[in-house]
Amino acid sequence: MLAEKVHLQRFLQDFGGTDSYTNAISDTYQDNFDEGIFTGKGIYDVNIFYTCLDKEIPENKVLSHDLLEGSYLRCGLVSDILLMDGYPTSYTSFKTRLHRWIRGDYQILEWLKNKIKNKEHKIKQNPLNLLSKYKILDNILRSLNEVFALISIIFLIILGIIYKIKIWPFLLVLFISITISSFIDIINRIIFRKDGQKRQNTFTSVITGLMGSILRGIICIITLPDKAKISISAGIKSIYRMTVSKKNLLEWTTSEEAEKLAKKDLISYYKSMITNVIVGVLGLILAFINKQGLISIFISIISILWIISPLIMYSISKEIKEKNKFDELNEKDKKYILEIGKKTWDFFKENINEKSNFLPPDNYQENRKEKLALRTSPTNIGLRAFGSNFCL
Repeated sequence: MLAEKVHLQRFLQDFGGTDSYTNAISDTYQDNFDEGIFTGKGIYDVNIFYTCLDKEIPENKVLSHDLLEGSYLRCGLVSDILLMDGYPTSYTSFKTRLHRWIRGDYQILEWLKNKIKNKEHKIKQNPLNLLSKYKILDNILRSLNEVFALISIIFLIILGIIYKIKIWPFLLVLFISITISSFIDIINRIIFRKDGQKRQNTFTSVITGLMGSILRGIICIITLPDKAKISISAGIKSIYRMTVSKKNLLEWTTSEEAEKLAKKDLISYYKSMITNVIVGVLGLILAFINKQGLISIFISIISILWIISPLIMYSISKEIKEKNKFDELNEKDKKYILEIGKKTWDFFKENINEKSNFLPPDNYQENRKEKLALRTSPTNIGLRAFGSNFCL
């Protein structure tokens, strides 16, 4: 039996993932406007859903329904529910999902207008409030963060070359903005660490804490040009399909299918992330022309990271195959464990019968008078259920 894991999931997931619907404990909209933002996971009344959305949304137009549904129905944040959600195992499948999400955000831009068309193509007043419209626009602006950041970096370097001005304060602010989530997390862990606080142990191999925050910040930097390309591609494709072709608006690949179709060889990574290589080479040229000491060195390091980033993302997206721990035991230990397992199973097999009402007995005494306790407990029932499923 092989356990398959990838480095990408280990430090991007943290305890519950970096996605907003897996570990949200607060929400800006909820805290300030008493109205949350629906991110795809929630509970609502089905009858009210149909009443509010009946004949409202045109056919074959909306790709990402989450924000629109939440804007029509209104929603609130629930932070005391534990939600387990999957995460892409490779960077290529992560990009596919991100591209689809951005396309979905663009395709509801029509709801920024005061008048919209419903399912029957009738013009009607837009029922969304000002806050909901801001949420739609905010999603678009956030998807363009990497685009504006990359343009700003290139623009600053060129300004530094032409006018010989110090650009490092501006570059520092830009790179902090790119890694703002990691930056805040690192500050929080350093300044607000509680006395006696210890690292939490988990049964999963995620990389958390300070190291996890640093690694996530580094990935944000080395994938910057590629994410900018994804954003531009998704935006242009969506606008073209919405205004010109009117086709493929619902083009969508499931996460499972994206994992299967994702090309995971090194050459495919370099082809997919060619923007990183081009920008990296351009950065080295600008650093050579600039010749401003530490700034040129800094630009050169970042440019080299962008050039080798496909190799890095390829490496951390590879599956880690671990052998079953049982196979690593010697024959004596294997025999001992199997005997314990057989005795445990035989106890249930022999003592769960009509006499015990087919419930597992609480205990059995051996060292004193042999006696079976004909009572049970939730623990025993759960162990019995687990053992049955395990053996099946």
